[in-house]
Amino acid sequence: MGILLAIPIVQFGLPAITGSDMPELPYYLMLSAAALAGATALFYSWSSCYDRRLLVCLGIGLGLWATGMGIAIANSDAQQNLISTYVCFVSYGFPLLYAAVATRDEPTTASRRVVDGALLVMLVMLCYLGVRDLQDGQGFLKSEYVPWVALAFDTENILLFAAYLIRTLAATDEREHRSFGVVTIHLGIYALTAAVHNHVDEVTGSEVFNAIADTFPTLCFTLLIILLRANREPRAFQPLPRVWARRLAASFAPGLLLTAIFAFSVGIRGSHGLLGRIMLALAMLAYVIRVVQTQFWFAATRDRLADALATVERLSLLDELTGIPNRRAFERTLDERLRESVRDGKPISALMIDVDRFKIFNDTRGHVEGDTALKSVARLLAGTLRRPADFIARYGGEEFVVLLPHTDEEGAKVVARRMNRSVYDSMLEFDDGIDRRVTVSIGIATTDVLGGIDLIKRADEALYLAKADGRNGYAAGERVMAASDCRSSQACRPSCTP
Repeated sequence: MGILLAIPIVQFGLPAITGSDMPELPYYLMLSAAALAGATALFYSWSSCYDRRLLVCLGIGLGLWATGMGIAIANSDAQQNLISTYVCFVSYGFPLLYAAVATRDEPTTASRRVVDGALLVMLVMLCYLGVRDLQDGQGFLKSEYVPWVALAFDTENILLFAAYLIRTLAATDEREHRSFGVVTIHLGIYALTAAVHNHVDEVTGSEVFNAIADTFPTLCFTLLIILLRANREPRAFQPLPRVWARRLAASFAPGLLLTAIFAFSVGIRGSHGLLGRIMLALAMLAYVIRVVQTQFWFAATRDRLADALATVERLSLLDELTGIPNRRAFERTLDERLRESVRDGKPISALMIDVDRFKIFNDTRGHVEGDTALKSVARLLAGTLRRPADFIARYGGEEFVVLLPHTDEEGAKVVARRMNRSVYDSMLEFDDGIDRRVTVSIGIATTDVLGGIDLIKRADEALYLAKADGRNGYAAGERVMAASDCRSSQACRPSCTP
């Protein structure tokens, strides 16, 4: 902090040592501090410690401020400042305004940067045209307009501080929070020191207070250099749940730009002729293009998110091991199929399928081969379904379930026999299985428009009957098909068929 104390010592001590007035010394100190602060911001923009876009805009803004001060020093013999001086001071805020409204949610393509750059140039032109009529014949600001221009500076500084404060509160990233926090502190101090510097003469009229106020801008820019250097390292950061701040930060971007265009367009008068109307039209065109680019990007992002959500939803409905739908997908489909059954007045059948003695398979051959067997069984079962509306899912563990819309009990038996035969004929090896191969047992339940709630329960009960009858068969309803009919006719026990 010694450098902050050195500034007033140099400003007040150097004239005393040299024995001369040196009335321009405070302005040279302001120019040097602003230029050095801008150079520091641009230097740190090349590193990863701060938000690059913000630091570049800060450096450009400080460069414009230093340019304005240089013009003022060059015309220090006059009592008033040139209009170009005030244009540079106002333009200091334009790059900062751009950094405030360019949120992380918006694209940063080359075309977008071109449009934003053109818009900033148009704002500078509108600013010049807006204040051009406030100058006298020599290009200096008329004295009666000085208080109004100072008030305009105060308004700009307060708006910039408010915008950056909101961005700091809305930050969800540590680097963004730290970067905007540093600039917010600078803008708050600058708004205060600039207000004191611009109004102290009309309030007090004291030369002593004027001299003290002349040190404030230099102190402000020097403090910015210190802040940039002291806050380079990342630190612990926990985003606060300020939803209102994030929403406000995302929504004020177009409003601030449009407000700036409107504010400067107020000063466009008939005396500006065609040039003024062209500048205003081009500024509005650049703003419209910017909004269209943002909306197009948001629409494209929305479509990508919709596709990603659809993919996630689709994957969440698939069984990771077998690749067929999972139980969640089955429960959703069951509700849909039952409603269709009621609407169409057609029956619906369900098959509950279990791999026989699968626990023994896992215990003897291991879970890796068990998973391979499950994938093979799922593929074989799915391959027996003929209609697009037929639905198969892994119900859990070694159990599968099938829905057969518009299918009565006899039709379900046809599918069950086909499934038994498909798995049996695949000859998946299993030493403790029927005929030393993997088989399945199937329970069948059929409902009509009057039922449906207990469809899966009845299919599960039928599955136990099929397993109790010796496995590798099926049972329908409450009748033990595999226990009686299969043994006599061998119609539903493919293991007994040549």
